[in-house]
Amino acid sequence: WQIGKPQKTIFNGAYSVLNVIVTDTINFYPPNDTSTFTITHVADEGFFYKHTVIISGYYKCDSDSTNDFGLIEFSPDNGNTWIDLVNDTVYGGAIYWDTPKPVLTGLTTEWSYFYARIADLGYVFNIMPGDTVLYRFSFISDLQAEQREGLMFDDLHFEDWAEGIDETTKSTFASIAYPNHAKLNLTIEFENDQNNLFDLTIFDNNGRIVSFINNIIESRIKIDTKDFSPDTYLYKLTNIKTKQNSIGKFIVK
Repeated sequence: WQIGKPQKTIFNGAYSVLNVIVTDTINFYPPNDTSTFTITHVADEGFFYKHTVIISGYYKCDSDSTNDFGLIEFSPDNGNTWIDLVNDTVYGGAIYWDTPKPVLTGLTTEWSYFYARIADLGYVFNIMPGDTVLYRFSFISDLQAEQREGLMFDDLHFEDWAEGIDETTKSTFASIAYPNHAKLNLTIEFENDQNNLFDLTIFDNNGRIVSFINNIIESRIKIDTKDFSPDTYLYKLTNIKTKQNSIGKFIVK
């Protein structure tokens, strides 16, 4: 894996300028290869009731969808156990995807967003304060050489906080979207006590961006949904100054 500016045909730019984490900034991915990078985190508060643990980010993929693929894994015990967050069938009940699960194979022409909550894994594995947990990102290729660009990630976000700890660790704020089953219009209200600027991104059920509005100064915004296909959508509000996020869902009939 490399950190840098992607300079290929499909991988030709970052989601947030300038750099990404990518299998290779210039070359196609090699055959018969497994490459990984790992994020290490100490669970200062442990994973317990009223704890919030989130992993999110953006990805693009260009690979042979038959045999070459990526993985996002989590270790609750400093690498002794690894859980495939996307495909696991044993602990899946403790992994909550607020977006469609990332598809880390085949062709993704646009940046796709993923967001998962995994605090309940703390109950399964008894993750206590001071325990080391790991996040591992991998790309695996078979023996066949492919002229494909691989996998890249940007804006990876690892959020870990419990209600009642210092406010500086909180990176979310409240919002609400109504009506929940929109037909023509949707209203989103959110916290904005100091007239900060916000960006609003709306994703469809496949993680594709269908709408983006920047520099919102109000605490309420109306969205015209008459041209949206009937589906479940995800919205993400971002405080431009503090980088805090608020994420929610709505349905268009």
